[in-house]
Amino acid sequence: MKNASFHYCMLIGALSLAGVALYYFLSYFFTLSVALNNNHLETALDSALRAQWLAFGCQSMLIALLYLLVAFKPHAVTREVIVLLGLLQLVECVLLFVFSGSNVAAGLLVVAALFVLAGATLWPKKVPAQAESPPSQE
Repeated sequence: MKNASFHYCMLIGALSLAGVALYYFLSYFFTLSVALNNNHLETALDSALRAQWLAFGCQSMLIALLYLLVAFKPHAVTREVIVLLGLLQLVECVLLFVFSGSNVAAGLLVVAALFVLAGATLWPKKVPAQAESPPSQE
């Protein structure tokens, strides 16, 4: 039961974070790029905004893939790494609520962080025993 709960928590965290990445990629093409094209910002500032926006989407997607890996292979990384990444999403969520007012992305980050941190508390203690290879007969 505990392993299944861990598995589902990590899967929900991965899907939520993939939703954040999808939100940022879609809003880049449909909102941000249009807004930046209609403003007359300095080229360096325009490029920096675009890069940061896409970097946040890529970061979310890569961490979602890591959570997906951990859901199926819990000891591929350590529990501490997962806890730190879950706390990172809480910090990102607070920043989104305060500065951008993006309730969709912030809400998905809250879901991802809570389920990942719950999954970290349900972390499987033992690595499943490796199947022993039969002794070679020479």
